[in-house]
Amino acid sequence: MRIEPAALAGRRLPASVDPLQPNGAEDARMLGLGLDLARQGEGRTHPNPMVGSVVVKDGEIVGRGYHPMAGSEHAEVIAIAEAGAAARGATLYSTLEPCCHQGRTPPCVERIVSSGIRRVVASVQDTDPRVNGGGFERLREAGVEVSVGMLAEEALRLNEAWFHFVRTGRPFVILKVATSLDGRIAPVRGAGGAVTSPEARSEAMRLRGRCDAILVGAGTIRIDDPLLSVRAPVVEKAIVRVVLDSDLCMPPSSRLLQTPEAGPVIVYHSTTAPHGRVEALRRAGAQTVPAGSGHRVPLGAVLEDLGRREIVAVLVEGGGEVAADFIAAGLVDRLCLFVAASLLGPAGVPLVGGTGGELAPGAGAPWVGIRLEPFQLRRAGPDFVVEGRPTPLRPA
Repeated sequence: MRIEPAALAGRRLPASVDPLQPNGAEDARMLGLGLDLARQGEGRTHPNPMVGSVVVKDGEIVGRGYHPMAGSEHAEVIAIAEAGAAARGATLYSTLEPCCHQGRTPPCVERIVSSGIRRVVASVQDTDPRVNGGGFERLREAGVEVSVGMLAEEALRLNEAWFHFVRTGRPFVILKVATSLDGRIAPVRGAGGAVTSPEARSEAMRLRGRCDAILVGAGTIRIDDPLLSVRAPVVEKAIVRVVLDSDLCMPPSSRLLQTPEAGPVIVYHSTTAPHGRVEALRRAGAQTVPAGSGHRVPLGAVLEDLGRREIVAVLVEGGGEVAADFIAAGLVDRLCLFVAASLLGPAGVPLVGGTGGELAPGAGAPWVGIRLEPFQLRRAGPDFVVEGRPTPLRPA
């Protein structure tokens, strides 16, 4: 395969790439292909990052691979295996620094060195303390030329949840809300049902499929009795289903607990919740975790516990009060707002509920709102999606 197949010919080079720089354009295109390959493992590599790799020899792609799931071979090893003898003297492109430690699989750097690869081009350094530049150092010691930084921004964005998890020990929190144009998530309080179109709901399901856990409040369970499963249009997979229920009002007969094949159920509750309710949920198959003694479960403690369980990304799909609590605590890393072209009126349930006025960690002043900076706007059938990183607004 030549280096300019149809799949690559239309790829726009980043502004930072100097096409006159030796190998600049080729490096960018091959790492771009590596990013495309890496996305094929989306939602299935937990708790590992998504990685894609390409081997190029004399202007031809001789091997390619991506990491399909934890415990399987890494992208670099798969690409080298496909290249075979052609790997000797070739260039290996990888979207992430090759690992240098023994984990579920042997170190990738040793396979790279033994294959005779001459040059390694990687987008970003692996910030896992077990690697953190050690892979590059081992390659250079073995005489392999190493180049780092091409398409770094794209590579960081691809695995933003994983980099956040490695840095903080907490899952990356995505808050997803479906709303009308006038900021209502339901026509009246206590009503369930969909606000957005089938196309928007399909995209929301794809978002769910990219995460390791989904989190809701007890009110969502009582009103909607949802499955919280991952299903069509994405490949079905088990997902950890999390419920915040301080008083344990969730009925043991909930559909959530009748479908263990969809994934384990973890219920976080107050230490003062009735013992009988704890036992009833446990008998129904839930894992019950006491967290705090107040009326609301402390979100920081929940995220810390999920981090210990290697939950890299959690999708928060709760109602207005859950959304408000996460925003007020400064714990939302990405907001996905699915907006329907409709108005539900003043009787509708507001997008963000709760009493407000809570303090974000270190803020020193009540939280009064957020702004998405930067953000993206795209269509989803007749609806649209606003997605971005929330930045807190402070009182003047």
